[in-house]
Amino acid sequence: MKRYSLAIIAASVTFSVSSPVLADPCQSLICMMGKVQGGVAGNGSVQDGCAQGISDFLSIVKTRHGHIDLTATPKARKDYLNLCPGAAGNPSDIDSIISKFGNATL
Repeated sequence: MKRYSLAIIAASVTFSVSSPVLADPCQSLICMMGKVQGGVAGNGSVQDGCAQGISDFLSIVKTRHGHIDLTATPKARKDYLNLCPGAAGNPSDIDSIISKFGNATL
């Protein structure tokens, strides 16, 4: 009986813990491209759905000795955007995003 109770408790704890939201590199790519182009889409507002994508992109920060690493951060952000399956066809778009926002902070 004790094993049965522990199994039920373990199962309920497992199902009650929420999983973290996974970052979507494609959403970040689309929203950041909108910011580069200066259009309405991708302005980071809640209404256009870009707040999370932009936040995911800008939250990628590599540090060295307690300071932002100005070489590793843009590379990590570029690698993240390249995880989107459609990114291979848009290398110049990704380069534009990185040149403008590669070292930007939140």
